[in-house]
Formats: sequence, C-alpha cells, structure tokens
Amino acid sequence: MLPLTIEAKKSIIVTEQGDTVKYLHPKYNGITIGADLLSPIANLVGQKYGNYELSIDAAFYNRFFPVYEFGVSYADYTPDGSNYTYKLYPSFYNRVGLNYNIIYNKNVPGIFYVGLRYGFSFAKYELTNISVSSPYWEVEQSGLSIPKSTSVAHWGELLLGLRVKLYKGLMMGWAVRCKFVFADSQKGDARQWIVPGFGKRNSPLGVSFTINYRFAPKQKLNIRL
Repeated sequence: MLPLTIEAKKSIIVTEQGDTVKYLHPKYNGITIGADLLSPIANLVGQKYGNYELSIDAAFYNRFFPVYEFGVSYADYTPDGSNYTYKLYPSFYNRVGLNYNIIYNKNVPGIFYVGLRYGFSFAKYELTNISVSSPYWEVEQSGLSIPKSTSVAHWGELLLGLRVKLYKGLMMGWAVRCKFVFADSQKGDARQWIVPGFGKRNSPLGVSFTINYRFAPKQKLNIRL
C-alpha cells in the first residue's frame, strides 16, 4: 500500500463531509489575530492623528471569515490652511463584518477577499487655539476654543484585500476600504473632523496594512481505504 500524500489526505477529508460542494479545506480553519500597522508607522514620522487597531476573525471552509475589529482613535492636529487645532480625546470604536475569500478552493498560502463592515464609535473632541482676524476692523484674536463636543457615528465599509503567509502562522495583509457614513449625531458646536475608526470625514477611501497570526486547529484524520 502506497503512503497517502498530503494532497490525497485533504481530498479524503472533503469527500467524507458529503457536501455537494467539494471543499479543499476543512470546515473550521482556525482563528487569526491581527494589528493594523499603518497609523503607528505614520505616527513615527510625525502624523498627529490615527487609529490603534486590533482584529480577530474565524475561518470556515477557508471561505467565510466573520471578523471583529476594534481600536482607539486620537488626534491633536492643525489641518493645513486652518485656524484651529482639532483635539480628539482617545475614543473607542468597533467594526463587525464578514470577509469572503474569492480563492477559497485553491491550495495557496493566503486569501484574496471582498468584505463588508458595519462600524460605530463614540467620540469626545474640541477645537483649540482658534485665531480670528478682521482686516476691516483691524482686530485679531487668538487662543480661543470651542468647548468639548460629543458624537456617536455609524458607518459602512466595502473592502478588497489580500493576506499572504510569511512563515508558519505569521501573515501580512493589505486592504482598500470604501467608507460611507450612515449617521452622525452631534452634541456641541463643533463638527467632527475625524470619526474614530472611520478617519477623516471627507475621505471616503482608506487603506489598512496588517500583521497577523493564525492559530490553526490540529486536524484529526479518519481515513478508511
């Protein structure tokens, strides 16, 4: 009797499931934990705002990936051409959704996916160092501020992403996000410039760059020849 190769073992596992669709991978593929590195890297080179984010997802048939993303946003930044400083106090945000691996039935070391997200956040922010000038009256004031405002935001995202294996369970990923605000309730006189987890309110496109680690389950083979 010839020894079974790894590929043959995978085929037998699929056959014993009895599904109409023949999946190359088992039903449960493990859990992946990740961290977005884009904002921390940007902060190192001087960016004064950003997100610190973690994610966790589970894989089923290497096809469906329910995911939860969460993090903290902050800002202490004077936008170009503006006469104020936008200060966002550390604010928590969440996203829930699903990734769908387009190449789920391929034996490749990674996934190429489309995804959906629903995000929500609560923010506290204020405008400081406001300067106002009137050339006509020759009056200039600086150091003004608008008291703290609060906001609850809800938004959606469409994603296109890639995640590749580096070594064993270590993976690296990229994703492009198209974002749109559903609602943004505001209490206060200042409008949000940065929505926690969403980014700049007037920027519907975003990019994430992640490092991930996959905890794969041990597969038990029950082979009958």
